[in-house]
Amino acid sequence: MSVSLRILIVLTLWAVLAFVVALLWNRYRSRSEAIERLRRDTTPIKPSEEPDIAHGWLRRRMMLAGYSTPSAGTLLVSATILMLVSGLFCALLFRWSGLQRVFLEGIESVPGGLSGMLAPVVIVSPWLIAIILASLPILVVRASRRARVLQVSRDLPLAMDLWATLSEGGLGFDAALDRWQRTQRPDRVLASACRGFQRDLLGGMRRSVAFRRLAGRLDVPPLTRFTAAMIQSEQMGASVSETLRLQAEDVRAERREKSMAFAQSLATKRVIPLVVCFLPGLFVWPLGPFFTQLLRIVDSLTGGGG
Repeated sequence: MSVSLRILIVLTLWAVLAFVVALLWNRYRSRSEAIERLRRDTTPIKPSEEPDIAHGWLRRRMMLAGYSTPSAGTLLVSATILMLVSGLFCALLFRWSGLQRVFLEGIESVPGGLSGMLAPVVIVSPWLIAIILASLPILVVRASRRARVLQVSRDLPLAMDLWATLSEGGLGFDAALDRWQRTQRPDRVLASACRGFQRDLLGGMRRSVAFRRLAGRLDVPPLTRFTAAMIQSEQMGASVSETLRLQAEDVRAERREKSMAFAQSLATKRVIPLVVCFLPGLFVWPLGPFFTQLLRIVDSLTGGGG
């Protein structure tokens, strides 16, 4: 079988798999939208009960990462399958096109018997690239989730200080929250979640349920502790401004401890880049010609002995 025929077969299989994945995704999306529409039309909404933030583990993970559309989980699965198929196609193309054989023949000419160590790397590397390509969508979602958590952790202490200051000035928490909302950009994660909290209150939901939904939208530990403290403050009749001030100090102290722990661990973390990237260069620069001559001598002796 010629190389061009093999490439044509691989291209055909890749196109068929992509078409099947697109067809299955379209059917699954239409089915999930129909089920969601039917559930929304037949299930009455009770303000006194706490509705679910998201249905399904994958959909909730996507919502926490900032992808709140119902088809976000399906898009993630489809993108992962498509990237995996593309990686397998590239790996098979690298093998069947003859490039792998050319690389292996070039490695065999390396003196000193290093071909036995480098050959497995050439054989395994295309499949590792395929796995990395398949994990790219998951890594993108994970990076988005981390960015949102970091943004909320940065915005929350200052927001609570401002809420406490406005509350001490005579405003209620709702008025202080509304005043703070006017100064925030619409793309900020915490501001968007607080707008959802205000919509829940305007819809007639109990304040404790609205606070729980606010914590569930982001699932950030400082925000969860803040909502729990606000619920307890409302139930016990404590001062809202004092609760906000204490929570802001706790969040700021936690961030300070994390920063100090990160700074203390930098000395240990720098050892790995130094050993892997810096020290080999120092050894290769003065000892490189010596090792080259040594490998040539060893290669000539083993060749002469053979």
